[in-house]
Amino acid sequence: MRTTKRQIREDDEELSVNDMRDDIAEAEAMNMNVSDIMNLLLDGCVGLNETPDIEIKDEWHNLFG
Repeated sequence: MRTTKRQIREDDEELSVNDMRDDIAEAEAMNMNVSDIMNLLLDGCVGLNETPDIEIKDEWHNLFG
């Protein structure tokens, strides 16, 4: 089983929006199958670095909060 950055982060460590972006990216990558990757390669996507901070915070709380 793979250990994620989120799992090894200290509980009292300040969580930045960039940490949230990394957590979301790791979670999505671990759940992708070949057809998801093919769709991503063919159609692209809006990157998490381009997503507004408020949307990142909302998504992170939906996934992990």
